[in-house]
Amino acid sequence: MKKLLITALLSGGIAAGAYAQGLVALDNDGSLSTATPTATSGGLFFVQPVPGGPINKISGDFNAAFYGGTDSANLSLIASFSGVAAAGSAFFGDGTWTDPNGKTYTVPGLENAAANSSGTAFFKVEAWVGSATSYAAARLNNALAGTTTVPFSSPWASLPNLTPDLTGMPSIVLTAVPEPSTFALAGLGAAALLIFRRRK
Repeated sequence: MKKLLITALLSGGIAAGAYAQGLVALDNDGSLSTATPTATSGGLFFVQPVPGGPINKISGDFNAAFYGGTDSANLSLIASFSGVAAAGSAFFGDGTWTDPNGKTYTVPGLENAAANSSGTAFFKVEAWVGSATSYAAARLNNALAGTTTVPFSSPWASLPNLTPDLTGMPSIVLTAVPEPSTFALAGLGAAALLIFRRRK
């Protein structure tokens, strides 16, 4: 009986000293609906279909990829959702993203975080609409797409703490990038104007 009690106490102590994982939820559905396109945290997703045109909260499901890590210069892909895998991502309304799987994810570099700990890590988010399976492909197809311009910091936590959402995420505006031919024509027009000005 004494051996059994000592074994139970030792295994309990070992379990208590075990490592957990630094977790994050890939959601921004806790952001205030009043967040603006220039919000630097607690942001939402917006679209601007026409350059210089109105900016509105994105409506309906869209695709997204999430990167993270403990070093802002070295982020790794956490998860990517496109097509059917992104279905239900707009469950909490316009401008929000909710992980369709309802999972929590380990932040790269925090696989051995101590239990009951928390802190901040760095993240990057890419978002796009359409049938492309990646942000890069969406940009090549001139689809509406947007990303965080620089990595942002947001909290993580290990169990038994509650897993935090991406509360530090700035707003992201999805825009279309003009095709290279548009840039070429604009450049030719500017060059022609300069030539005519010089002649006068």
